[in-house]
Formats: sequence, structure tokens, C-alpha cells
Amino acid sequence: MISQEKMTDSEPVPSRPRVLLLTTPSLYGVIIMNSLERHPDLDVVGVLLSNRIYKGKSKMQAVCTFFKRTGLHYTWFSFLTNHLAWTILRMLGQPKNMAENRKLIRIIDDVNSPEIVNLIREKRPDYVVSFYFNQWIGPDVRSIPRWACVNVHPSCLPELRGPDPIFRTIERDLTQSGLTIHAVEDKFDEGSIVHQETRTVPPGISVLGFYLQQVREGSKVLANWIARKRTAIEAMPNGFANSPGDYSTFPTPAEVDEFLDSGKRLYTLREYMNVLRDINGLNLG
Repeated sequence: MISQEKMTDSEPVPSRPRVLLLTTPSLYGVIIMNSLERHPDLDVVGVLLSNRIYKGKSKMQAVCTFFKRTGLHYTWFSFLTNHLAWTILRMLGQPKNMAENRKLIRIIDDVNSPEIVNLIREKRPDYVVSFYFNQWIGPDVRSIPRWACVNVHPSCLPELRGPDPIFRTIERDLTQSGLTIHAVEDKFDEGSIVHQETRTVPPGISVLGFYLQQVREGSKVLANWIARKRTAIEAMPNGFANSPGDYSTFPTPAEVDEFLDSGKRLYTLREYMNVLRDINGLNLG
């Protein structure tokens, strides 16, 4: 939970809230960074990028574990949208206005290490925000921001908890999904909900296409929520993800094969190339 001290801090609210972002070096991470950086009422003071898949495993061990868990198609899709996209976009000078500022962006292995906790504390953030970030955020980090530590999850929590709600949304032929901003607490995706809205799932959309829609729109929602200069975590009426909902981990190879055999798509090469082009031109939708 956000501490009572943080919730009742009486110091003046800064004209531009100081934001520290936790995300991944990926296609989606660049979109999130660009969206927050270009917002006129926010001051992005740091970006920490997770460089791991599984805690305690080497890169090769992690890739092998992920491959065994999800299969070739899903692993390749993850590679395209994460490592490969990040490499290409960095070569193109993305994220915009951050590419030259090496002190602003840092790739990290453990957000809860004493070194990184001290680094975050030195940034003096008003908000620590997590969006498309794959590490558990401990109490030392959660206690640092002046106002709140929040996460953005691309579903209407408590439904579709887990690491890939976008895949599960399309897999289940859902016509409605959503977006949730919630306080970061000990359990994944179970913090107090402070903002939530529904989204229509376009018929026939790919996993990549819906990810792009959710990340683009979610980044704007997050930026605008922070820019309203909230000085406390205000939970929505009945806005607590305190029931288990349903939790699904990454899909198995058999689930991915069934998904593809049914005519659903993880991505198309055209939309992948188009989004790389659009990001470089900052046509973010």
C-alpha cells in the first residue's frame, strides 16, 4: 500500500510532476517513453528498463525456458517486439529526445537492488510508474515516490491478470477489454484501482495491433492522470482488485498453435514495419 505519510504530504505540488518510468527496452517501451516525454505537463526524470526475462537465470537459460514454455511462434513474436525492435529504434535515434541523454535511461537487472533503490531515491520522483515492466516492485521502491507508485495493466482488473492479457483477450474472442491504473502492492495486479476504462476489441485485430492500441491510448491516459496533479491515491468506488479474478500465465505452445489454427494472428509483417516507420516519424496516433 502507499504509505499514509505519502498520502497526506502537505508540501506544495510541483507545477510539473516528476515521473520515473519503469518499462522494457521494446517497441512498446519506446511508445510509452515518447508519449510521457512529449507531454507538456510532466517532467520525466528517469527511465529504468528491465533487461531480464526470468530472475536468477542467465540470458541463454532464460531464452531456453521461455521457448520451452511458449514455443517458436510466441518466442519469435516476443523477439520481434522486444529486442529486435529496440535495436532498430535505437539505431534510428529513438526514443525521441532521450537517445542522447544516457543519464536519463538505464537498463537494469534488479529494480529492488540497493544500488537501484538509491538511484530512484536520488531522482526524487513524485510518481514511479510501471507500464509493460516485468519485475516485481518491492516495498523499498514503492515507498520512494512522493505521491504514488502505480502500474498500468491492459485489462479491466481483476479480470485477465497475468503477463499477457492482450493475447488472452483475443484468444477468448472477447469484444470488450479495458485499461486499469492501480497502486503497486505486494501481489501482481491486485493493488487499489485508481482509474479504469473499457475498450472495444476491434474484430480480427492481431495481438500486435491490440497491444499498439492499448499502449498508445494507455500512455495518454497515464500521462493525463498524472498531470491532474493528484496528491493522494484515491481508489475508485469498489475499485479494488482484491478478488483473484482470473490469472493466466504466458500461453503454451499448444495454445499458440490453436490460436493460429483458428485464423487469429500474433502480428503481420506489414503492421510491424508500419509501426517502426510511424514511431520514427512520431506519428503515434
